[in-house]
This record gives sequence, C-alpha cells and structure tokens, in this order.
Amino acid sequence: MKILINLGRGKAVTAAPGKRQALVFDKEWNDPEKVHKDGAHAEWLPKESAYHLVTLNVIVDGQADGAKLKLTITEYERDKDTRVKDALGEDKVGNGTKAEYTLSGLVWMDEKKRYRAEVENFGTAAVTVEKAYLKVAR
Repeated sequence: MKILINLGRGKAVTAAPGKRQALVFDKEWNDPEKVHKDGAHAEWLPKESAYHLVTLNVIVDGQADGAKLKLTITEYERDKDTRVKDALGEDKVGNGTKAEYTLSGLVWMDEKKRYRAEVENFGTAAVTVEKAYLKVAR
C-alpha cells in the first residue's frame, strides 16, 4: 500500500448540535499525487477509481455522556456541493470526557467524485474537535 495523503488539522473546530461539519485540513505531511487541494481544504480528489484504506482520527471535547457523534468519509459530486452518500461512517457515543476516536476502513472511491472527512453532532451541545488526522492509502 502507498500513502496518498497524510493530513492534519491543527486548529480546533466546533461541531454545532444537530449539524454536520467538514474537517478542513491545514497540515499536509504527504500528498505525492496532489489529490488534496493546495492550502487548507476539506476535500480530496482521487486520481483513479479503486478501493482506498482510509483512517480518520479525531480528538473531541464537550461531548455529553450518551451523546452521539458520527465520523464519516463523505462522497460529493465532483463539480457541485451535492452530497452523494456517506462512503464510510461510524457512530461514537460520548462518556462525558475528552475522547479520541478512530474511523478506519476500505472505501471505494470514484475518480469522478470528491471526498471529505466530516463529523455530525447528534447531541444537544456543541462539541469541539481539537485535532484531526487523515490518512488515505491505496
């Protein structure tokens, strides 16, 4: 497997209750095929349709005990802001403390689509995503 992108987010972002929040990655450690747009961007554009191993790691604070936060790798239309589907997703239930969560799996990525890592807050209070890291390999 070859790492296509290795990205990080150094600044905290707030996921409002009942909202979906794209994670903008402002740190780029590896992107040899230039699939991540230059600068701080939330999305990446695969060069070929294939299965990709995706790992998203986040550190969150403010998630209430029993509140649900969903981590997703979301597919969008290439040229418009239309969400197609959650290509990979997993619910994480809070315990009232700061937590670190990981979402990892194989995702079929279409070269005619674009992808974002997102969090969706199903709780009643805002949740802070303090750090986020994303690796995509093929």
